[in-house]
Amino acid sequence: MKRVILTICAIGLGLYVFAQQSVKQGEVVYEETMKLDFKFEGMTEEMKERLPKERKSKKILYFNENASSFQASKEQSNAAVPGMRGGGGGHGRGMGMRMMMMGGAADDKVYLNFTDNIKIEQKEFMSRVFLIEGEPAKDNWKLTGKQKMILDYPCMQASQITEKDTILAWFAPSIPVFTGPANYVNLPGLVLEVDINNGKRMIIAQKIDLKQIDDELIAKPKKGKKVTREEFQKIVDEKTKEMGGENQDGRRVIMRIHG
Repeated sequence: MKRVILTICAIGLGLYVFAQQSVKQGEVVYEETMKLDFKFEGMTEEMKERLPKERKSKKILYFNENASSFQASKEQSNAAVPGMRGGGGGHGRGMGMRMMMMGGAADDKVYLNFTDNIKIEQKEFMSRVFLIEGEPAKDNWKLTGKQKMILDYPCMQASQITEKDTILAWFAPSIPVFTGPANYVNLPGLVLEVDINNGKRMIIAQKIDLKQIDDELIAKPKKGKKVTREEFQKIVDEKTKEMGGENQDGRRVIMRIHG
């Protein structure tokens, strides 16, 4: 009798795994948290306490077995830093600050096509929208052997260390697609959680819905001026230099968004 029960359990588990592996499309809602670090000459502890410590946003990944699109949720407003104002005025002694925020705009998207090995990023910078097309980066992931459950899915941990970042990613092998949030992809399963630099940036799945996805939700982004990665970086560098990183009083302003 025990042998029969074990056989039935094994068959049931096998059918569950097969059912999971046969579903290769759906959507995932993520919450992204980025630590903020504002610094400028003359900053007092009181001013420092008034500034936001982090920024949270909701993102959605739509995917099928051929492509994926990572973008802001429909409810997500344009990601200005809470409590900050650009331009003049400011607090106290005319401390008006000019800020440049990169990333997190409502129109930002990361599109990946696994079949054609294409990556297209739609990015907004200084009120302009750009399309950056190329191949996905070659990631050097290494399995750590650690495991945990995320939203009832068994997940494995992988890591990679770059010149700037230490990245930990948790992926679900039972959802066999090579995608995940933003640029954290190319693992043998859907990436459900990412930790960059020990919590300075976190992207964590809040909800998974495996279902058929409308092709329009995973269409190639078309809005914006087409540029190469090098051209886009040159534009960013030039604008950053042009802004000078100073407020209206000539005081140096530094804003770091970790991640």
